[in-house]
Amino acid sequence: MNSQEVTLTIPLSITVRIGDSPAASAPSERLVSESPLLEFEQEAARPRSYYQEYKGYDPDFLGTTVPLPVLTDEQRRNAAKNSDAAEGDDPTVLPYTHFSIVMNRRRQLAYYTVVNIDGNQSTDLERGRDRWYFDSRIAESEQIGEALYSRNKLDRGHLVRRLDPVWGSQARRANDDSFHFTNCSPQHAKFNQGQDLWQGLENYILDNADARNRKVTVFTGPVMDDQDPIYRGVRLPLAFWKIIAYVKADGTLATAAYMLEQEELVQDLVRFEAAFDPGIYRVELSHLKERTGLDFDYLIEHELSLSADGLEAGRTRVRIKNNYENLSL
Repeated sequence: MNSQEVTLTIPLSITVRIGDSPAASAPSERLVSESPLLEFEQEAARPRSYYQEYKGYDPDFLGTTVPLPVLTDEQRRNAAKNSDAAEGDDPTVLPYTHFSIVMNRRRQLAYYTVVNIDGNQSTDLERGRDRWYFDSRIAESEQIGEALYSRNKLDRGHLVRRLDPVWGSQARRANDDSFHFTNCSPQHAKFNQGQDLWQGLENYILDNADARNRKVTVFTGPVMDDQDPIYRGVRLPLAFWKIIAYVKADGTLATAAYMLEQEELVQDLVRFEAAFDPGIYRVELSHLKERTGLDFDYLIEHELSLSADGLEAGRTRVRIKNNYENLSL
């Protein structure tokens, strides 16, 4: 009998199933890895042509220069390199529309993000169906994809808030750019959506920029510690930080730093004893440098004192409880 060969072209959908992990370690151990059954569908990377002529964050946006933070030598070695960086550009910086990101390739998370917000031109674009993309300018292995977020309490937490760069003639483009895995960090759903936690602080910043027609620069990132617990092969950051910078009515630059903790909430996913309750803390830039290694020393002379928030002076870390009216902006 003669064999026949038939070729069919069909849509391809791949489901990845990962079996249960071995028995978990004792509750006292911080290093715990779990791999429950999950199903996910990965988005493809955007073509490299998509990013042509991107400028990203503008350090002179406020009318006074606010440079990018200085990386340590180790951080610079670990930073993902932008394959499309032009000669003379910093290859560690990934520019998008109105914001930029520097990635830690080993942790697959951003060292930091930084965004220009123009409250006078802000546009309230409706959020459609989320589609997250890999950035093709760096390796996919240097970015956390969809597998981490399936069937658990983790959200794909925007670091640059979706609406922050959404202003001006490129508002739609900026909205789409915010849905890159480079701009995503694992956050517990209660932390990400909490009005007295991450979302509350984000809303406060943008609402005030809009209401006062003010330009604001915001740096954001996870706190990455070598002892962060492992979940599905990824170390989960237990805290995040933000720095707000703006120009006051007298023309001088003002900055304030905040630390946001999700440590207690993550106990739902991995077994360890949390040191901090979920909450928002005003911190000094020197404290932020100790936690992240990022050098923002050039902003210290513009830093608002903790007493400027109506908070207790003389401390490097003060908790804020559901009172955004007292925040500095």
